[in-house]
Amino acid sequence: MQEQPPPPLTQVGLGFLVAATRRRIKQVVWARLAPLGITPQQFWIMLVLQRKGPHSLHPLAQEVWMDDPTASRVVKTLCDRGLVRSDPDPAHGRRILIRPTLEGAKVTRELEAIADEIRGRLVSGLGEEEQAVVRRSLAQMIANLDALSGELPRPQRTQQARRVPLRPKVSNL
Repeated sequence: MQEQPPPPLTQVGLGFLVAATRRRIKQVVWARLAPLGITPQQFWIMLVLQRKGPHSLHPLAQEVWMDDPTASRVVKTLCDRGLVRSDPDPAHGRRILIRPTLEGAKVTRELEAIADEIRGRLVSGLGEEEQAVVRRSLAQMIANLDALSGELPRPQRTQQARRVPLRPKVSNL
């Protein structure tokens, strides 16, 4: 039996198409970032810090659609590489602000060029009106899913479930 080719992208569901677009963007970003040794998550954080200035962790995580623990790990890696630093926020005693270092600002100039190239290619052939329709449609889909996730019951954690380790213990054998 001969395999059938996949249906054209114009005939697949929107969820599949959105997911495929996200995966393709990530693949292109990975390929462009590989020579710099930067991950896509680091890329997005560096761009936000460059474009919008210093951020504390939670707003930064929200800006790049990450949870706080993931953003914290990414920021720590960037700090360890000397690309960002964290300083106390003079306006708030317990908050820190994350900002690019001088070295980070240099790297971010390269990242900006990569972002511009990808953004330009992504919307190539789409007029302003078409881009506006896509933006409104995707924003509506996100709002629909946010509403759905608010309607779903949260799983209940039992005493036993709390004791189950997240990773199996590895023996030294």
